[in-house]
Amino acid sequence: MNPEISTAFTLLAIGMITVFVVLLMVVATGNLLIRVVNKVTPTPTPQVDNEVVAVLTAAVEDFTKGTGRITKIEKD
Repeated sequence: MNPEISTAFTLLAIGMITVFVVLLMVVATGNLLIRVVNKVTPTPTPQVDNEVVAVLTAAVEDFTKGTGRITKIEKD
C-alpha cells in the first residue's frame, strides 16, 4: 500500500477514536452530573389548590356525563 494512503488511514483511525472517546466522556460526565444533582436537590411536591380540583372534577363530570373520574393530577 502507498505510504501516503497508510498515513491517511492511520490519521483517520486516530481521529475517529479520539472523537468517540471524547463523546463517551461527555455522555458519562452528563450522566454523573444528572445523578448528583438529582440526589442533592429535593424533589418538590406540588400542591394543587382545592378550588382547582373542584373545577377540574366538575369539568370531567360534565364532559363525560358522569362516567369519568380524575385519578391523578400532575402540575408541570
